[in-house]
Order: sequence, then C-alpha cells, then structure tokens
Amino acid sequence: MPNLKTIQAGIAKLPFGPPKVVVLTGATTGIGSYIAQALARTYASHGSKLRVYIVGRKRERAEALFKFGKETAPGSDWRFVEARDLSLMADVDLVVREIERLEGQGGLEGGKGRVDVLYMSQALSPMQESKVTPEGLDTQLSLLYYSRIHLIRRLTPLLLAAPTPAHCISIFAGSMESAVTPTSLPIGTPSQYTMTTIRNTTVFMKTFAFEALAAQHAGKISFTHIYPGLVDGPVFYSDVNPLWFRVLWRVVKVLVSWYMTSPEVCGDVMVFLSTGKYAAKGAANEEGVVGGVACSTQRELGGGAYGVGQRGDENKAVSYANVRKEDTGEKVWKHTVRTLEEIEKKITASS
Repeated sequence: MPNLKTIQAGIAKLPFGPPKVVVLTGATTGIGSYIAQALARTYASHGSKLRVYIVGRKRERAEALFKFGKETAPGSDWRFVEARDLSLMADVDLVVREIERLEGQGGLEGGKGRVDVLYMSQALSPMQESKVTPEGLDTQLSLLYYSRIHLIRRLTPLLLAAPTPAHCISIFAGSMESAVTPTSLPIGTPSQYTMTTIRNTTVFMKTFAFEALAAQHAGKISFTHIYPGLVDGPVFYSDVNPLWFRVLWRVVKVLVSWYMTSPEVCGDVMVFLSTGKYAAKGAANEEGVVGGVACSTQRELGGGAYGVGQRGDENKAVSYANVRKEDTGEKVWKHTVRTLEEIEKKITASS
C-alpha cells in the first residue's frame, strides 16, 4: 500500500511533465471537489499547465471551486459544463459535445485539444430511491456503470489525443470484490435489488469492461476503479436521505473518525492515480515512477486495468479468479455494448 509520503512524492512530479487537461464529473461537491482542490494544490506553482472541466448540475457550486483553483494555482483554467442528468446517455452526449467544442477552440498551452485525465464520481446517495430512467436503465446502475462507460467511449478521441497515456478513473468500489458463482455472473440489473447487489454488479462488470478497454487502447489509455474509503461529504447530510440516517450519521461519524479518510488525503490519492504507476497496458516504465508500477486486475505488471483500495493499493490476486474464463470478459463487454447501442438507436430515432 503506498504511504502518504509516496503519494505526495508521486504527485509532486506531475507539474514537471506535460500540461494536463482534466475532466471531473459529479465534481461540484464531495470527492470530485476534493480532487479539484488537490489538483490546484499540486499545480500551485505551475497553474498555466492545468485546465479543469467541472461537469455538474449547478454552476454556483462550481464557482467556489473555480475561486479556490484560480487563487491556489494562478494561471490555471477552470471551466464549467452543465449536466442535467448523467444517468441519461443523451445527456452524456451533450456534455461530450460541449467539451469537444471548447477543446476545439484551442488546446492548453498551444497544444491540440485533448483530455489527459477523466475522473468519474457521479452517483445517487445509497439511501436514495433509484428509479428507472426514460432510457430504461436503473438510475444508480447507470450512474455507476453504463453512463461512465458511455462517457469513456465518447471521449476516446480526445483521450487518444493526449501526448502521454491518458487515465480514466472511476470512483466507487474498486477492489471490493464479493464472491461470485460461475452459474450466476452479475451482469445487468440484479433481480434482487439492494445496495449490495448493485455494488457487486458494478464492480464485476467494471473490472472486465476496463480490462477490455485497456486491451483496445493498449499503450494509450489506462483504466482504474477505486474504493475511496469512508470520506465525509455533503452526501451524508443531503435531504434525499431519511431524517433518521442524517441524525445517525452525525453520531456514527464521531465513532469512526479514526478510520475515515480526510478530504485532503482523498484528493491526493485520486491525483496519484493519474501518475505513471497506473500505466496503460504495455506502456509501463519503471524509471522515475514513484512507488513502482502497479499490477492490474489480472496481476500483470502495468496491465492497464486496475482495481484499487483507498490508498491506491492493488489486489494481491487475480480478480474473480474462481469464475474467470476466456469468454467472461467478452460476455460483459458484449452486454455493455449491446445495452448502450440499443439506447443510442433510440436517441437517434427520437432526434
């Protein structure tokens, strides 16, 4: 497990590399905002080398981040992209078109338009009701999985335009792999809907989808999903949660404070995931990598697809080894592409 000194040493090297264009979804509050703040701190003396897109519903929330970012890293470029509902692929498409438009107006420091790092943290509160979207998907499963894969696929041209391997980082429950039986692979919306089954399904599908994407974009893009740990944030106090939960959390928070990850540490860890430690498949280079190159979910050094814990620590065994077969990843990927393509056809037909 990388310690904090290793993490901080790793991110301290980032400003001395190429400029970074970063996209953050679900970033106006909570973990996304902690990442934005960590980026500003990291580039405090090199602000001109940082451009950040904050994707969210409310510009006024983003304004506080912009103020912090510009004051902390003078010369940095902060932009807001409105997203009405990221559980809808149609809205994801609108977000991507706006980022493409803005990048098309001029790349950072005179370079061409691109995206170097994509962070995805959009989700409902675990206590919030998850309805079926107009596109036919469960809202929470869409936010945690389908819309994130769709966003990656749509942003791929900009990710491939990055001068060094790009990073796609999904924040939810990486490495939290529950037991799976070969006869009931968690693919698609679970028949018994609970917070646990949604988590299990998301982690399983994302593990194999990221492996498929890493192979497709070998040497160009790396893919990481992370369990951020218990991090305090506005989601625990939101009125979308029952009153009893909001009251209980204030008590529980005191009891588990020793275990919780601070916003500052959380942000630093997330920025660390964009370093060469988490290399694109086939592009690992141990030279100059703080903490050494990580092993993938297939236990391949620099394998391009990573499932990590709250300090960026990878699993010590092959993910889902007991059910992994040659066609397991293909089953997940075919299901994912088929689901997204069916929605895309509906979007096209209605436009």
